[in-house]
Amino acid sequence: MERISEEDVDCFLQQMEQLSAAVPVIEKRQEEWRHCQDFCIWVPEVFQRTDREKAEEIFWSEQLPDAVFINEDNTAGITLQRLETAEALISMAEIRQLLEKLDDRIVFYDSGMETEGIKVHWLEYKSFAADVRVYNVLFVFGAGEKEILGTFYCIFEEYEQWKPVIWEIMQTIKEEYKHEGT
Repeated sequence: MERISEEDVDCFLQQMEQLSAAVPVIEKRQEEWRHCQDFCIWVPEVFQRTDREKAEEIFWSEQLPDAVFINEDNTAGITLQRLETAEALISMAEIRQLLEKLDDRIVFYDSGMETEGIKVHWLEYKSFAADVRVYNVLFVFGAGEKEILGTFYCIFEEYEQWKPVIWEIMQTIKEEYKHEGT
């Protein structure tokens, strides 16, 4: 199979849409804020936290993310997991290289850093699972003394619907400090 370059039609279409798209305002309700150790994050109510059994159906790995949220029809999801110290030293460039080694069909669209709130480094790409194209945003941020790895994924045909949502999610991440005795 031929390697797809960044001159791929999907990449061009996404760049054009990004330039012309208006940023929607998304209402956030109190019950949609998820409070985790050292941080909180807004996760829309359409994403429900799954149990381990359901997560094992989605991820064929022994190392499951700490938290998995999926939508009702299982076409989109968000994962969060704490990185061990050695993993936290990996840069987005190194993550990209690892992904390229795993599957040379991956199409990378963009990478960068969100600076509203805490710094969130991100990498946007398209991958392939069985016979389905998958839109992905991988993001890393610091919370307390840990680094957190987050991923967002959806079937590629739905990325236009979800892309503004994942950007909003990344911009809502806030550190929360726990005091002794609380």
